[in-house]
Order: sequence, then C-alpha cells, then structure tokens
Amino acid sequence: MRDSAEQIFREGVRMGLAKLDAQIEEALRSLVSYDYPPEVFSLSFEVFSERFSSGFPIRAFFVDRSNTEHFIWDGEHAEYPSPIDPGLLKIDHVYAGALEATLEESCPESDPWSIATEETILWFARHWQRVGGEHFSRAATIAMHDSPQEFNLKTRVWQPMYSDFDA
Repeated sequence: MRDSAEQIFREGVRMGLAKLDAQIEEALRSLVSYDYPPEVFSLSFEVFSERFSSGFPIRAFFVDRSNTEHFIWDGEHAEYPSPIDPGLLKIDHVYAGALEATLEESCPESDPWSIATEETILWFARHWQRVGGEHFSRAATIAMHDSPQEFNLKTRVWQPMYSDFDA
C-alpha cells in the first residue's frame, strides 16, 4: 500500500513540475548566461519543502567564496546580482495541498516533503543541463534547506554541503 501511495504522490509531483518546464528553462537560461560580478563564486539553490503547496519551493542564493550572500549596494539599498528574482518563479503552487494530505492519510509514516524535494532536485538538474548549465562559469548546487548534502549541478554528483567553499 505504501509503495503505491508514494508512487501516486511522486507522479502528482512530476505532473505539477512538468507544467513549469518552459518557465524554469527561461529562468535558468537567464541565470546561466548572466555576467555576474567577480565576487559571486556560486549559485546555491535551496529547496524549501514547505512551499510546494503555496508557491515555488526553490530560491537562488548568490554567494561569495566564503559562502556569504553577495549583494550589490546602491546607496543604502541592496540588490541581488541577478537578472531575475531569486525566487525564480511566481506561481500559486507546484501541487495542491490535497496531494500531500492524501499520501499522509494512506501512509502516515511517509515524508511527502522529502519525496517532493527529491523529485524536484532531479527535475531542476535536468533543466539546468538543458540550458547549458554544465558550462556555467561559477559553482552551482541545489539542496534541501539545511541538508548536509547538496547536488553539484555541474558535475552531477552529490557532495557534502559547502564542499566547494573556502569557509
């Protein structure tokens, strides 16, 4: 029962993400081709799992060699060194909250956010590659927020969090 309920949930997540294919590729193409200031060492994407049913769960962080967010200052106003909003996409949700509720009812021991995050990282990495991300001039990773592991988008391998940094 658990396997089939989790598979149905995975399919629902994939269907929700598939609707965003064109939008994410447009956003990623902008990020990959942008001329960043030299202080930006890496694009670090984080998945905030609680946002799947209330927006887009991935956010970009533009970080320096010591893993500190870098901003461009205009007087007292800080701006991201980015051609697009770091929230990447403005959407209502990837999937409706009822999808999570159905899985939790069928399998209370399941972890919908971890499953959705896993599917999202794989989806994101495919699109990163499609837009030429393997040739990106900076480091680039994606991970679940506060995870000890991150997926290196250029080498396509899992690694310990922050392993590309001097910090």
